[in-house]
Amino acid sequence: MRVCYFGAYEEEKDPRNTVIIKGLRKNGIEVKECNIPIWSEIRSGYKSKPGMLEIIKFFPKLLLTYLKLIKKYIPIGDYDVMIVGFPGHFDMPLARLLTKISGRPLVFDAFTSLYGTFVADRKFVERGSWKAKLLHTVDKWSCRLADMILVDTDQHIDYFNNMFKIGKRKLRRIFVGADEDIFYPRVNRKNNNFLVLFYGTFIPLHGIEYIIKAAKQLEKYKDIKFQIIGSGQTSWYIEQLSEELRVNNVLFIEEWVPYKTMPEYIARADICLGIFGNTKKAKMVIPTKVFQALAMKKPIITGDSPAAREVLTDRENAVLCTMADAEALAESTLLLKQNKKLREKIAENSYKLFKEKFSLKVIGIEVRRILQELTN
Repeated sequence: MRVCYFGAYEEEKDPRNTVIIKGLRKNGIEVKECNIPIWSEIRSGYKSKPGMLEIIKFFPKLLLTYLKLIKKYIPIGDYDVMIVGFPGHFDMPLARLLTKISGRPLVFDAFTSLYGTFVADRKFVERGSWKAKLLHTVDKWSCRLADMILVDTDQHIDYFNNMFKIGKRKLRRIFVGADEDIFYPRVNRKNNNFLVLFYGTFIPLHGIEYIIKAAKQLEKYKDIKFQIIGSGQTSWYIEQLSEELRVNNVLFIEEWVPYKTMPEYIARADICLGIFGNTKKAKMVIPTKVFQALAMKKPIITGDSPAAREVLTDRENAVLCTMADAEALAESTLLLKQNKKLREKIAENSYKLFKEKFSLKVIGIEVRRILQELTN
């Protein structure tokens, strides 16, 4: 089988694409990439809410990207199925045109909803505004153009079905997974402190404010230290909260650590943290950082959500604590700090779970099965 992997995706910024591409190749699928990455440039153009000028500038860039994609597509030659990589919502009209011409099926890795991300979760766009309606329309029609749609959890399958009236027969769950060529168990460097690690882009679903408040509650344990890597939308609030609470056991690294360097920080941590936000989307996703911790055989604490329950079992392969609850997070941290056997059990079980369900090979098998549904 030959796959044309298509769109303006960026593999390092959105490792979902890397996992699917590598996973397919590990299962003997030939993947031909037709890719013009543009999203880093667009994301750097605005720091928060995109204004009218940014929106107007976007469409000429999109048109130019279409022309470049067509130029790269021509030499691709024959293939059996096209996959549009994430974020590919705006790539779908061109992809549908090309697959209509070639007579090949089209798979869209929607992964998540633009409306759910920018309107409901990050609140960059006001609910009910024309921008919100535009994003809702883009979500709906990009999915309707596809023969099959990939998302990351059963919670998202229900969301797409209810919000955009996409039939469940077209929706398939493919877990995020992790690239074990980069994220794999390694010897933990000696550390005098008990280190609790979070990294991310400071979006509302992360709930970093609850990590800060939990750290404050644990200040009396002098050997427990928190390390928070990243910056983003809620950085100003987190900085303000940290100053108000006068936390002294949190180290902030605001510069984003390169993707391939992040495992070095994970290796030094005793516990990795997932997400704890009080948003609807927080309850529907299992973040990449959770799968990366599993792949590196690290005990993880994350919010107890319907999505997390799809793959994780409390005190077996993770510790699940109440969402948006600093006290619960502090108690969970202390539990793992004081119970080495539980910590080691969770680490062992988490790695076993990763190898069984979320490795590149396994993710590739699941995607291949979906492609075979369309091509047989």
